[in-house]
Amino acid sequence: MADHILRINDALETYRELLSNTLDSYLTQVSNRLGTITKALSVVATVSLPFVVVSGMWGMNFDKIPLSHSSHGFWTLLVVQLGLGALLLIFLRWRKLL
Repeated sequence: MADHILRINDALETYRELLSNTLDSYLTQVSNRLGTITKALSVVATVSLPFVVVSGMWGMNFDKIPLSHSSHGFWTLLVVQLGLGALLLIFLRWRKLL
């Protein structure tokens, strides 16, 4: 009788360890997925930063903003914003963060 109880107890301990290892594996996968999503959101925020800064500065209601009265001011600022975004993407790829 005691032998059967010891065997059942050992089997329960084995199953408990297997279940614990399975749970640890699942939590590791969830953590890795969360890290990937966080990385993607950080890249989007970093790349959109120049657009927000440049648009915010030239969107103010002041008279003496550079290029505000120029006929090519809009296109110049658009090229500057796209260039800054492209430079950030190149930098992130060069640093192997993308």
